[in-house]
Formats: sequence, C-alpha cells, structure tokens
Amino acid sequence: MQSMQARTRSGVEPGGPDLYKMLERMPILSGLPASSIDMLASEARLDRFSRGQTIFRRGTAPTGLYFVIGGSVKLLAQDADGREKVIELFSSGHMFGEIGIFMHSSYRAWAQAVDRCTLVHVDRNHVMATIEQDQELSARMLREVSARVQKLIDAICTTSSRLGITRVASYLVDLSEHESEPGLVQLPAPKRTVASLLSLTHESFSRILRRLIDDEIIAMTGRNVRILDAERLRALILSAD
Repeated sequence: MQSMQARTRSGVEPGGPDLYKMLERMPILSGLPASSIDMLASEARLDRFSRGQTIFRRGTAPTGLYFVIGGSVKLLAQDADGREKVIELFSSGHMFGEIGIFMHSSYRAWAQAVDRCTLVHVDRNHVMATIEQDQELSARMLREVSARVQKLIDAICTTSSRLGITRVASYLVDLSEHESEPGLVQLPAPKRTVASLLSLTHESFSRILRRLIDDEIIAMTGRNVRILDAERLRALILSAD
C-alpha cells in the first residue's frame, strides 16, 4: 500500500455553485430539495487524487462522505494470508465512506484511487444534519447501504460456490444492467483489480476473458467490453444455479 501523498485541491470554494451542481448530479441526491443539496455543499470540498494514492486508511476516524465525480476508487482489506483484497469498486456517480459515518467507528478497510479521480468530500456533521432534516435522503441512504450489504452477501455466496467463469459472466451482466448503452460495458478498473474483486488471480481472469472472446460471447478493447451474445452469457450463470 502506497503512502498518502498531499491532496491536490481544485480551488473550488466550499459551498460554491460548482460543488452544488456536482452533488445534484449524483444519483442518490437527484431530485432532492435544493435546501438539502445546498446544506451538503456548504461544507464540501473538491479533492483530486492520482493513481495509487490512499484516500483514507484503516484505523483512521471517518471525516465525511465521498462522492465520485470522475475516475474510480477501490476499497481494500486484508485476507487471511495478509494479501490485499479488493472488496468494492466505486466509479463515477457512486458514494463511499458511509459505514464509518453511521457506525461512529474507525475505518476497518482502506480506500485507494484506481486511477486519477475527482471526489467531493462532505463533512460528516453536515451529512448527519442533512439526513435528520430530509426524510427522503434518509430513506435513500438506508436503501443504498442495505443494497450494498446484500451485494456483499451475494458476492460471498458466489465466490464460495461458483466457477470462475460464472463469476465473470455474472459480473459482466450486472455491469451491463447499469450502463446507458445496451451491450456495452466498461470495466471500472484494470483487470488485475477486477480479478481481486472476483477472488480470481489475474491470470485466471485473463484466461476466462480470452475464452469468452474466442467463443464470440464478448469482444474487448482495453477496458471496454461489448457483449455480443447476451443469451449465452446469461446461460453461463443459469447453468451454475
């Protein structure tokens, strides 16, 4: 794990109109009253991180909630062998860091920039104050956290009971359901990072992708994946159920 370097501030003033616009575009905040978004933006700041920079460390006290404006972030933990394990990936439009805020405890994992990323950080006290005054935001946060817990449970079950190719197929299908262009998926991180998320070695993940390409189920260019045969990709998932 790399040491934290100095953050590069953008020069955007806390509570400025740019921060307000960035926050109102976040899916979880979309459509909320202007007063709620304004309250969040009033104590927000824009941070930029370069590839590999640590955003927060395990054992440190949470300072606030993070919204991903651009780039991607990985949440890491140590497995039983002491190796780094990717738990989650957060790309543009996602938030992270909420568990530490709600539990009032130090982080049990650490976050690191996958590539150059831009984040909006909102002070924890303003997050809690906004949630207390806005019941809709409170309900959205609860749904988001619940969905994330369920996703982690599903990932554990999938990892323990399914073949690697089934995990990859399931991951690609899940990504495709959240993309605006049907059949086109962009991996949120390099293959090595995604492999860790799926509890696969980099070599195994590469072999599985190559098999899917050779079978003309997908095509790949860099991180971009085009699903050529969605029916056969889903069949790989169903065959393991």
